Amino acid sequence: MVKFNSRTVMAPMAAFTMASILFVYTRSSIQAAKTNARISKETHLREQREAREREINESR
Repeated sequence: MVKFNSRTVMAPMAAFTMASILFVYTRSSIQAAKTNARISKETHLREQREAREREINESR
C-alpha cells in the first residue's frame, strides 16, 4: 500500500497546478491575440474605406 505523506502528495499537486495555470494562460493569450487581430483588421478596413470615399468625393 502506498503511504501518503506531504512528499508524495505535494509534487503531483504542484505539477497539476502548474499545468492548469499554463493551460489557462495559453487559452487566454490565444483569445486576446484573436481579438486584437480582429480589431486591427476592422480598423484597417475602415481606414481603407474612408480613404476610398475621400478620393471619390475629391474627384467630383
